[in-house]
Amino acid sequence: MNGSERALALVAGIGNPDRGDDGFGPTVAQRLRGRAPFTVRVVERSGDALALIEDWNGIPFVIVIDAAAAISQPGRVHRLDLTDRPLPIGLAPPSSHAFGVAETVELARSLGKLPRHLIAYLVEGEQFATGAPLSPKVANAVETVAERIVNELSAILEAKGNAGYA
Repeated sequence: MNGSERALALVAGIGNPDRGDDGFGPTVAQRLRGRAPFTVRVVERSGDALALIEDWNGIPFVIVIDAAAAISQPGRVHRLDLTDRPLPIGLAPPSSHAFGVAETVELARSLGKLPRHLIAYLVEGEQFATGAPLSPKVANAVETVAERIVNELSAILEAKGNAGYA
């Protein structure tokens, strides 16, 4: 995407790559670079998730990727449509910052600043120790999620091309 073109979609990988499975979002975002269509902006956010509100300003379709609390099975992937509903409390990962993804989404919703379509891909994490790599179960989900996102973006952009994108 060059400077004169507006992004039709944004993919944001959230997390700290130096804290074990919290690095899932940025790892998937890195895997998407060069694979996502040129009209898609890919960003990594390791700090306060509030920056997302500015990132997605004016972009109609947003996908957020993050690690979640383990509720059933580490490495399990959840795809959630957050456009009309909040992130379920059980999946909301605790944030070391003032605002995590769940809080950011709800603040944006209350301010009328949500994108038209907001999807979250969350993986249940296993360990979040400082200096640790991704756990094997979470690392195994990276390529699966990247592929699912590429396919989803292709379908969305194709629908836009066929005037079916709202």
